[in-house]
Amino acid sequence: MKVLKTIGNCCLVFLCVISLCVIIGFVYYHYFVKDITIGVNNIDNQVGLDIQEVLKSEDLTEEEKDELKDRYFLEVNYYSNDKGNGIQLQELRMNYFTSYRLTSADYRSTGMQYLGDYKGLPLDTWDGNSEVKFGNPFGNNDRYYGTSDTAVGIANNYVDKSFNYYDSTNGINFNGVTNENGSIATELKRTTNFIVKIDNRAFAVTLDKYFDKDVGDVRNIFGIGWKVGDTYNRYYYTYGSLFQSCMQAVRTNSASYGDYYITVDLSSLFSIREFDTETGKYKYDDVTDIIKTYSVLKFHYDENGARASSQSMFGIIDNNSKYDLNEDKIDTSYWQERMTYNLDEKSRLRGEEIFAYRYSEVYDGYFVSLTMDAKKLFGEIPRAKVNVTFDLNADLFKGKEMKIVGLDYDAFNGVELDMLTVKGTAQTFFFLDNSLLNTDVKTVRHSRSIILDGLEKATNTEFAEVVL
Repeated sequence: MKVLKTIGNCCLVFLCVISLCVIIGFVYYHYFVKDITIGVNNIDNQVGLDIQEVLKSEDLTEEEKDELKDRYFLEVNYYSNDKGNGIQLQELRMNYFTSYRLTSADYRSTGMQYLGDYKGLPLDTWDGNSEVKFGNPFGNNDRYYGTSDTAVGIANNYVDKSFNYYDSTNGINFNGVTNENGSIATELKRTTNFIVKIDNRAFAVTLDKYFDKDVGDVRNIFGIGWKVGDTYNRYYYTYGSLFQSCMQAVRTNSASYGDYYITVDLSSLFSIREFDTETGKYKYDDVTDIIKTYSVLKFHYDENGARASSQSMFGIIDNNSKYDLNEDKIDTSYWQERMTYNLDEKSRLRGEEIFAYRYSEVYDGYFVSLTMDAKKLFGEIPRAKVNVTFDLNADLFKGKEMKIVGLDYDAFNGVELDMLTVKGTAQTFFFLDNSLLNTDVKTVRHSRSIILDGLEKATNTEFAEVVL
């Protein structure tokens, strides 16, 4: 009997220990271990749902389909002026919808343009007590005082005056901002909502994020740092923050100059809400712990400077659609004696290819020429000269399975050329009639393995032929 009692006491103690461990484990899990759910939103192309049906038509060419599909929430146009032949131009455009229906009839775009290299900083406010001080949003070092609600109100309604703002509808760009009430422009401030398409559903995105930086006093007591007080700076992001971050991404891209697509993380800047078809309202996600928002960013990055309004994605520079014709509006500190443009197969004009390609069954390949828009542009720019380089083995041509066999009829007729370079492996490169007429081309360079055919009859000027 005594043995059974001893065994029972041992079992009781053992069960108590197990129970205590279970309780400790439950408390630890409840307070310290939390399940985290992560939601991911990918803002891809912003093509209308009706256009997606049109793209299925067999009547459209591949080029027409590519043009219709090439619409993204974020687009950047960046002329760095690294060549010192124009002005530095930075542009950001947001393509979105004006309705949850997500059709092409609801297309709208709003953009920002800056002449130079934008170096703005986020608007900052100090929060804490009923009386707080907050930074002056108008760009100087003065300080204002007011309640935290006042500070937040100023931050949310702040619009940076450093930019030119443009709206786009039906292919027309305009600046509807005025200095008085009654502006017809879309204001890029923190309270502005944009409707975007994600997985063919409507979402509203809002640039309303901020971050806090602790600035409480830290005092040394007995060699240990102790924080005194609970003071922090609150930094409110603005569209200037988005603009600066996008330009930094483009400037530091590993592919350098050209036209590319990257995916950027907008989670720290934008909040996102999905449209509820039952209530007709946009609702926040109150279930997911972490929401990540990514967006495709399409950009054109150019080593040249901007010299004509046609180089702007808005067709306007500094609110002047004829910027290239009014020389008194062009900052002459950027000028050189002549404007030099270096073109290759990747060059673009307002996001579009600067070269046109025509397939010839006779030559079993493609002939190249400047587009009409490009000819018009270079014809209107005074003292412009152009250097052209064709790499016949370029990845662009390989990817499209295009064999380039020569210059088309009147390819550069009337455009002043300084140098033409043709590189690649062994083949014959043909110059059709008048392809270099009235170009005053000075030098034609080509790889040793490339044979030039018809060059003498293609131009009416003397030139030097150089073998690479």
